Amino acid sequence: MNREHTAITQLTELQKELLSVIQSGFPVSQRPYGELAEKLGITENEAYASIDELRKGGVIRRLGAIFDSYKLGYRSTLCAIAVPNEQVEEVAAHISSYPNVTHNYLRENRYNVWFTLIAPSEQRIEEILAEIAESTSIDDILNLPAIRLFKIRVDFDFTGKRSVREEKLPVLKPALSAAIKATEEEKALVRLLQADLPAGLTPYKELAQKLTEQGFSCDEAWVLKTTETWVNERVIRRLGAAIKHHKTGFTCNAMGTWTVPEEKLDELGPIMASFKEVSHCYQRPSTPTWTANTYTMIHGKSKDECEAVAQRIQEATGLDAPVLLYSTKEFKKTSMSYFAEEL
Repeated sequence: MNREHTAITQLTELQKELLSVIQSGFPVSQRPYGELAEKLGITENEAYASIDELRKGGVIRRLGAIFDSYKLGYRSTLCAIAVPNEQVEEVAAHISSYPNVTHNYLRENRYNVWFTLIAPSEQRIEEILAEIAESTSIDDILNLPAIRLFKIRVDFDFTGKRSVREEKLPVLKPALSAAIKATEEEKALVRLLQADLPAGLTPYKELAQKLTEQGFSCDEAWVLKTTETWVNERVIRRLGAAIKHHKTGFTCNAMGTWTVPEEKLDELGPIMASFKEVSHCYQRPSTPTWTANTYTMIHGKSKDECEAVAQRIQEATGLDAPVLLYSTKEFKKTSMSYFAEEL
């Protein structure tokens, strides 16, 4: 997909308000649209119709759960491969064919194909990377698992009401996260929540019905309680709407790659993450061929906006200027399918 040719959807004020809420906070309740309606002073049907229009129009890519890979017993990593220009399409298509690959982008750098990889174990990640190296005859591959997580919150400011800087979040170390011991019915619920929530005013009731049809004795109350527990315990990182942000005017994103002294990471990482235009902020390992160790995903409506944010981060931290890697093509963007046999 070339975002330069994607039509921008003009959002109504109500849609902007709803998107600002449901990106990261879709209600877990018997009548979630009623709860949204009460918050915004509209009717339940108005809330539902507006969100349904955004789903059908493709502004909302998916309405569902984003899980913490580590808390489900999986491992994840960011990878990059240095592909000769004439092989980019072929190599990218091969990488995207793996169900373990959720995101795959072309970026402006010698390391030009960047992808996220999630698997049941680190061994499986290493196997997949070895397979990619063998099948493409390219062994210049970066494997960059997160060491510290400063922020992961894809939450675009559609109303202009949010502060330029946000509260600092606790620093997490993903590899130290304890995995839950999911029962078979819980695994079945994960498989449903990681897809699109059912249409209709009572989506959690519909999920319970689907579980019943699969042979599990799970009612709506169980679905609500389990989902709410996972949200509270951060097993579900985000329950909400994944936005096709280029359709709403956020047509540019830059992965800022920074070199931060190890002794300053716990101080400067949260500062970098506090900017509202930053959706992801991680520490990742450096390598002999790639010296950056900290990443900020910056979103804007132009390169100028992204560069202005990077400049403000630089001023706030005193760091040297980052290398900004712009996404120029999207090869794949999907959600992970946890507890799927083919992984």
